[in-house]
Amino acid sequence: MGYQPRNSWIRAILGLLLSVAFALGGLWPMAPGWAVPAADRPAAHPAVAGNLGNDVLYYIVVDRFLDGETDNNIPDFAFTGSTPDLDSAGERYNQMNRLLLRHMYDPSHRFMGMYWGGDLEGVIQRLDYLQDLGVTKLVLSPIQDNANGLFYHPNIRNYLHDKKGGKPADDFYRHISTAYHGYWTKDWFEIDEHLRNGTDQDGDRYGVFRRLLDEAGQRGLGVVLDLTMNQTSPGHISTEKPALGAGGFLFGESWFADNGDVYRHGQRVGQHWDPRTGDRDPDGWFHPPQIIWDFDTATEELLEDGQISGGMPDLDQSIPQVEQYFLDATRFWLTFNQESYPIAGFRLDAVKHVNVSFWNKFEDLVHEINPNAVLLGEFFGGGYRLEPSIRFLENTRYITQYDFNFSEAIRRYFAHDRGWDGRTYVLQEITQGHQGRYYNANPLGQLWHRIMNPAETLEVPREAVDAISDEEAKGWVTFIENHDQPRMFSFYPGLGDRSYASLIKYQFTARGVPLVMYGTETGLGVPYHPEHEGLFGIGGDPFNRPMMTWPNSPGWKPEIYDTTRAMAHLRQRCPVLRYGSTAYGQPKGSNSQDDVFMVRKAETAADWDPACPQVLYAYSTHGGEFLVSLDEGITAAERVETGQGGVVLDGLLPVRLEPDEAKVFILK
Repeated sequence: MGYQPRNSWIRAILGLLLSVAFALGGLWPMAPGWAVPAADRPAAHPAVAGNLGNDVLYYIVVDRFLDGETDNNIPDFAFTGSTPDLDSAGERYNQMNRLLLRHMYDPSHRFMGMYWGGDLEGVIQRLDYLQDLGVTKLVLSPIQDNANGLFYHPNIRNYLHDKKGGKPADDFYRHISTAYHGYWTKDWFEIDEHLRNGTDQDGDRYGVFRRLLDEAGQRGLGVVLDLTMNQTSPGHISTEKPALGAGGFLFGESWFADNGDVYRHGQRVGQHWDPRTGDRDPDGWFHPPQIIWDFDTATEELLEDGQISGGMPDLDQSIPQVEQYFLDATRFWLTFNQESYPIAGFRLDAVKHVNVSFWNKFEDLVHEINPNAVLLGEFFGGGYRLEPSIRFLENTRYITQYDFNFSEAIRRYFAHDRGWDGRTYVLQEITQGHQGRYYNANPLGQLWHRIMNPAETLEVPREAVDAISDEEAKGWVTFIENHDQPRMFSFYPGLGDRSYASLIKYQFTARGVPLVMYGTETGLGVPYHPEHEGLFGIGGDPFNRPMMTWPNSPGWKPEIYDTTRAMAHLRQRCPVLRYGSTAYGQPKGSNSQDDVFMVRKAETAADWDPACPQVLYAYSTHGGEFLVSLDEGITAAERVETGQGGVVLDGLLPVRLEPDEAKVFILK
C-alpha cells in the first residue's frame, strides 16, 4: 500500500494540506450535477478477468460454520487399524494420527487454534439460508486433506475470553494451532477427514462434497474451492541449530504425523524431511529454507522462494514434478462431478508467493477445461495503490484480485478512523477509476499534488489506473472482513450498529463484486479483550474466526442481517451496481469530509434498465436534511430499505439522515 507515516501528527498535517488543495478553486474539473462521460461499451458485458458476473460471494471457514456431522469431530475412521498391505511404518503413521486427533478437537469452542467441528454436511444444511440471503457463489476454505498435528509456541495465546475474562482450564491448549483453517495441505487430491462423513469412507470418499455440489447447484449456487499451492504444513526445515528451523525456538515446536510431506491420493510423492537420515527435501520438491523477515521490503524473488506463516516448507513450482502435480490437481477438481454440477472455480491463496510462469500455465489449463471458471487471486494488500498487484494482473489473463485498498478505506471511514486511507477522497478515487478527480486533474492540480506528495502515496497512481480498464476493476472482489483481518466489532469496540449497516450498504452499492465473510451479515465478532490480539491487531487471526451464530442465538443481530439481505437482493435486482459508472456529488449543506452521496448509473443507452436505471447511496456522519439534485428525467425514488417511494420535486430529492445513517434509493 506504499509508505504510510506512523506519526499521527504527520498524517494529520498531510491530510489537512490535501484538503486545502481540494478546496482551491480551479484544481478539479467538476461535471454539472451527476453527469459522467458515457463509455463506449457493448450491452452484452463481455467477460473480464475472474469471470465474475452480477454475483454476491460468501466465504466460509468450513470448520467454523456448522457442525453437521459429529462423527468426524475426532475422525478415527480415517486411520483404522492394520490391513494386509499396510507395513509397520504405515501402522505407526495411523497410530500417530489417531493419537493427535484426540488433542485437536475442542468442543468448548474456547481454544481458537483447535478444530471446532464444522464440516461440509453443515454447509449443506445451511444452503437454504444462503440462497435466501441472496448469495450466488460460495467460496469454501480449503477442503483438501490437511496434516494432523499441533504447532506449539509459548507466545501464542489462542484462548477466547468472555467479557469477564478468566483463565483457561488447560493452559497448554491455549498455545497450540492446528490446520482447522485448511491452509496446511498435505494431499491436494483428497478431502480432509474432519470435513467429510465417516459413512462415506467405505464407498465414495467424496460423497458429501458431491452432494454439496449437487444441492448447491439445484439452488443456483456455485461453489468455489480455495486452492493454496504455495506451502505445505509445519515441519522441520533444518537440522542445524534449533533457532534456525520451524521446529525450533524461533517459530515454535511442530508435532505432526507428517513433516511437510506431499501426498497424492494417500501415497507420499514428495518428502520434505526424512527423520531417519535428517535429509531435507530428498525428492527435490521445495525451495531451500529462506525466512521472509519483512514482507514490505522483500524482493519478488524472496517472496516467491521464501517461507511464509512461520517458516512453512515452500514448494518450488518451477520444478517439473511439482508443476505437474498441481496442474493434475487443478484438472482433478475442475472435472470433479462434471456430469452434474462441477465446481465454479478457484480462490487462489497467496498468489504473489508463486511464480507468474506457473500461473500462466495454470490459467491456460483452466481456460481449456472451463473458459467460464471463476479465478479469484489473493494478492495480499492488492488494489490500485499496490503496484506489484497491478503488475500481477498485467502478467496474467484470467485471474482477478481481492481489493484490499477498498477494504481498508471503507473499514476506516465508517469506523470514524479517517486519517490517511480513511478519507472520503480515497473512497472516491478507488471506486471511480478513469473518472477519478486526481486522474482528471488539470496540469495545475497535478503539479500541486506532485509538489505536496511526489511519491503519490495519497493518491491512486495514474499509471495503475491506465494499466487496468474500468471494466476489469469492476470485477475485483470487495470485502469488509476476510480470514486475516480483525472483525469490525472486535477491532473497533465502539462501532455502532448504524455505522456498520451504512458500511454494508456502501460495499454493496459501490464498484466491485461484494464478498461476505461468514458472520459479517450479523456483525459476528469476539468480545474486546487485550489477549485477543491476533494478526493485524485485536480480533485478528485466529480471533476473527469464531463459530458462526444463527437466528435466535446469542449475538445474532437481525437488523444487520436484514440490511445485508436487502443489499444482496438489490444487487440481483439492479445490474447497474455491477456494470454501471460511479459519480459523487455534494448536495447543499453536506460536508465533503463527512458525507458521501454516490450514484451508480448505466453508461450507455443499451445498458439502461427501466426497472433500475440508477441507484443513489446517501450517508451523513452528523445527520441532517439534504436536497439531492437528480439527472433530468428522474421523477421517482424508491427507498430500498422500506420499499416506500420518495418525493421528487423539480429534479430534487429531499433526504433526511440520522447521524451515521445511510439510505439507498432506486431512481427512475
